[in-house]
Amino acid sequence: MNNLGEIIKEKDNAPKPPATRCKRCLENVEPKFISLLGWRGQDYCDPCAEIIAEAREREQEKLSRQERMATLLKSSGLRGIMHGMTFESFDSERGGKAYDIAKKYADDFGKETTKGLMLYGRAGSGKTHLATAIAKLLIEQKQIPVLFARVVDLLSDIRRTFDENEQYRTDNETELLRKCTSVPLFILDDLGAEKMTDWVRQVLYQIIDERWINQKPMIVTSNLSLEELEGRLEERIASRIAGMCQLVEMRDYDYRIIKPTP
Repeated sequence: MNNLGEIIKEKDNAPKPPATRCKRCLENVEPKFISLLGWRGQDYCDPCAEIIAEAREREQEKLSRQERMATLLKSSGLRGIMHGMTFESFDSERGGKAYDIAKKYADDFGKETTKGLMLYGRAGSGKTHLATAIAKLLIEQKQIPVLFARVVDLLSDIRRTFDENEQYRTDNETELLRKCTSVPLFILDDLGAEKMTDWVRQVLYQIIDERWINQKPMIVTSNLSLEELEGRLEERIASRIAGMCQLVEMRDYDYRIIKPTP
């Protein structure tokens, strides 16, 4: 049996095989000599091999982007019908100035963004739709994490993290509050609809104040104006919102979701 040295020598002395045709452009492709392996035929010429490698890399990046987008959507708090609330499905002609402000905000959002929005107006005016549209654009087009929370649901989730005596914080509550205060964009939906207690005021202030301190933007939606919120919550919460958010009134109009044409 030949030893390794003899096998290598045999490969080194093997005759060069004929050229083959590139499977992509059909041009002749000379075989390549690879140390220890000998002559090897090539499926593609060098230019085509480079094009194919770049295409595979782009496809891998696309898959990675899709996987990250799916992860961000899953952790965003958006659910059900909200996934259909986009800028495209919003009646921009009826939305007027509020739509334009929201769309520009989403388009311009980046690492340097510190200001948020407060969308307020009567129930059914499209506040949640525009807030959700901003979230979806940031996640799907910019891969920016967003957390959406209805105030009543958020408070309920926090209450569930208490121990049976409702006295001590748990690690789960700390983690939930950390998410609310650290995510690049936090959306607090339907502020003012919750039953007001000192505990509710304290939790809301803690979240809002922490984001204000760290200059992290927030979007607030409410049926109440800032003045009405101040009366329902307290001055320090309303003051923080006023300092963090551009006030955007949703005018009365017949809001509806535009369904895509089949």
